[in-house]
Amino acid sequence: MVVRLALMVLRIAVLLNLLTGILFWTGNADSLVPVHMGLGILAVLSLWTLGFTQALTPGGSWGLALVAAVFGIILAASGGAQDQILAGSSHWVIQGTHLLLGLVAIGLGEWIGRRYRHRSVTLVS
Repeated sequence: MVVRLALMVLRIAVLLNLLTGILFWTGNADSLVPVHMGLGILAVLSLWTLGFTQALTPGGSWGLALVAAVFGIILAASGGAQDQILAGSSHWVIQGTHLLLGLVAIGLGEWIGRRYRHRSVTLVS
């Protein structure tokens, strides 16, 4: 239940962040930056929850949990420091990197969720 909820929260948070990110890139809705950041924090917390449950699942992977933890830190740091990194005409590089990190986060969350479901079915059988 926790994994299903965390995965759904991650999906929704990343989707909404993609939408707000597109609005920022088009020069609209700069007032939504705090909402974007809040959703980003929620996405990272969801990813960490998935990683934590992966570590505590019998037969789960501590390595995958560590990847989720470190990746969450990198994603949050790249978002939080975006204004200070590559300011000027090269700023699109950090924006694109942050976008890719967000997409990888949802992929990582899906991978953890799939692995968790597979382990749960294997343990029940």
